[in-house]
Amino acid sequence: MVVAPDDGVRERIVSVIAELSSTPPLTLAPGTPLAESPLDKSTIVTMVCDIDVPQEVTQLRRLDREAGEAAVIVVSQPATGAAVRRALDAGADALVFEPNLELTLAATIRAVASGQSVVPRKLRASVERPTLSHRENQVLALVGEGLTNAEIAERLYLAESTVKSHLASVFTKFGVHSRKEAAAVFADLALAPAGTPAALGFEPSADRSVA
Repeated sequence: MVVAPDDGVRERIVSVIAELSSTPPLTLAPGTPLAESPLDKSTIVTMVCDIDVPQEVTQLRRLDREAGEAAVIVVSQPATGAAVRRALDAGADALVFEPNLELTLAATIRAVASGQSVVPRKLRASVERPTLSHRENQVLALVGEGLTNAEIAERLYLAESTVKSHLASVFTKFGVHSRKEAAAVFADLALAPAGTPAALGFEPSADRSVA
């Protein structure tokens, strides 16, 4: 299955797949509910998604939930290691950079079909899960509960500036720019304490700063 908004990239993907299978892939426009399509663990969904664009990563996360046991390969413009980590946390099983599509997609499909995950070699050191400090975990859990910086500071007996510093550190580690994104990554990484809103997928306000 191919999910792509751009005709040119979609045709390139379909051309690569044609070399692997005599059965043409089902092609869908972004946002089309996957529930309307037959999906099982043998299905591979190839999605075109710019992983440096938060809104598109959100679409990836939604597609992964709909895909169930199906594997997801992302075709993206070249991106940073933080963005690659974010894409994997959002549900991608493999990543191919669009300029190298013809060279790498077929091998990636074969690898994913055999149960492997694939990322560009030069970025493999960047995809290790980030480690949060005890305080950063506490702050993110309270962000998930919808508390403001001032309320978090009062709850943890910290200065508000210290809370902002912890959030800035988390944003850097996760490669995100907002509380909403940080809470989503926090839940995806299973770092949120069980039972907190973040662990249950709660999405707090979408302000794009640490304030």
